[in-house]
Amino acid sequence: MKVIDIHTHTWSRDIISERDRESRLVAAERLGVEPVLDSTIETLRKAMNESGIERAVILPIDSGFHQKMPLSLTEKTDWHAKEVQDDPNIMTFVGLDPRRGDVGLKELERAVKEKGCRGWKMYPPNGFYPDDKEFDPYYKLCADLDIPIIIHQGFTPRHKHVKYARPVYVDRVAADFPDLKIVLAHVGYPWQDETLMIASKNPNVSVDVSGWQSFAATVPMKLYQMIADAKILRVFPNRMHFGSDFPLFEYTMSLKKWVTFFTGLQIPSELLDQGYKQIREDEIERVMWRNAEHLIFGDTS
Repeated sequence: MKVIDIHTHTWSRDIISERDRESRLVAAERLGVEPVLDSTIETLRKAMNESGIERAVILPIDSGFHQKMPLSLTEKTDWHAKEVQDDPNIMTFVGLDPRRGDVGLKELERAVKEKGCRGWKMYPPNGFYPDDKEFDPYYKLCADLDIPIIIHQGFTPRHKHVKYARPVYVDRVAADFPDLKIVLAHVGYPWQDETLMIASKNPNVSVDVSGWQSFAATVPMKLYQMIADAKILRVFPNRMHFGSDFPLFEYTMSLKKWVTFFTGLQIPSELLDQGYKQIREDEIERVMWRNAEHLIFGDTS
C-alpha cells in the first residue's frame, strides 16, 4: 500500500538551540535511550525506504522568537528548503511563530513562493494561543496561498507550555476561516476527544496520528478506541492522515513497524460488540496516502 508520512522532522545539533539540545538529553536520559541530536535527511530517506513510505513532509519549528538560535528565520527556511530541493518525494513546510508580525508574514510568502515550502508548521507551545486575532493575517495569507497549516497539539517537551496546545483554541480560527486547511497534529493527545469534536464540526479541519505509536506499542486499545470514535464522528477516514513524528518515537516503535501496524489496523471485537463499526481497506488507504496527496500535493483524484 502506498504511504505518505505528513509529520517528520530533520535537524542537526548545529541548528537547534542549546535549550532544545538540553531537552533532548534530559528526555533521553529519562527514557533510557540515546539522545537524537542529529536527524538528517539521509536518515529519513533510509527509514522511508525500509518502511515503504513514498513521500514525506518535514515540519520545521520556529523557536527563535523566545530563545537564541544559531540560524536566523530566513536561514532556517533556506536550510530546510535546500535539503529537499533535489528530492521530489520529500517536501518541507516553513516553521513560523506568528508573533513575528509583518516580518513573519513576508517570510511565509517568500518560503512558499520562492522556496517551495508546501505549508506552515505552527508550534503554540512556544508561548501563544492560536486564536489570537492578531494572527488573522497569517490565516488569511495561508488561505490565499492555498496551503495547509499543521498545528502542534497536546503533549509537549520540557521547556514548552502545554496549555497553549489545547485544541479548543483552534476552533475559532477554523470557524472564522472556513477555506483555511488545518491539521491538528497528534490528534491532540491527551485531548483527543476535544480534537475529534473540533474536526467533526469544522469541515476544514483534519488530524494526524503521529505519536500514537507509543500506544500502539504498549496499550493498543487506547488507539483502537480513538479510531473507533473518529469513525463515529466522521473524522476517520476522510480527515485523518498518517504521520510518525520521525525520529522522535523510534525508541518505542520503529517507523517500519508503525507503518505495518497502521496498514493492518482492525477494530477489535470488544469494541465491535459495543456497536462500533469495522474499518475497511479503502478507508485505511485514505488515511495512509490519499488524504495527504490531496491536501499537500494537490492531487484531486
